[in-house]
Amino acid sequence: MKRFLGVLLILALATSGSKAQVRWGFGAQGGVSISSFEKDIKDYYGLGFGGGVHVDAELNKYFTGRFQFDYHMFSSDKDKLSGQIAQNSGVPASDVKVEGWNVSIMGIYLNALGKLPTGSAFVPYALAGVGMNIVGQSDPKVTYQGQDVTSQVFSKPESKTKFGIDFGAGADYAVSKNVCIGLEFRYVLIFTENNSNAHMPISLIFTYHP
Repeated sequence: MKRFLGVLLILALATSGSKAQVRWGFGAQGGVSISSFEKDIKDYYGLGFGGGVHVDAELNKYFTGRFQFDYHMFSSDKDKLSGQIAQNSGVPASDVKVEGWNVSIMGIYLNALGKLPTGSAFVPYALAGVGMNIVGQSDPKVTYQGQDVTSQVFSKPESKTKFGIDFGAGADYAVSKNVCIGLEFRYVLIFTENNSNAHMPISLIFTYHP
């Protein structure tokens, strides 16, 4: 957390020293995200959905600082979970029903965007940054022949706040002087105690420059 706050302070000092040159932007992003979770649970999650908002500080035509908030939800594969639990317990899969156990990831990131001016409305860029992630799971419920047996299968999930890094690439298209739309890919790596979880958002970006 201290490292993340330090980077925020550096950006704040950089922008405060050149207020006349900073071009601000405000916008939103949304799309899908591909999960790449740790070994024990990766088989039960696939494509997620989500989005968020961002604030841009465009220092010059080559560099933009972006502060962004994202929220993504990954639904668990209930059929796979039911089948695995039934196999481990030696009972028919049709007798087991699973609900919940969906993963949510709330990310707060500070990214640096290195742009490649093309002299046209189309501008590609690369990005990298640091951030914090709040990772949680919804409460699971497991029933066997209609009887609740959740406590025998799952422990109660807890939310965890973890440091992370991201990197990726994207491209902006200037619809007008004040409006940009774009497409972006990010690889978000979340550090945990014994493993590293990751997800890969693919987002449509909308940014308005007052």
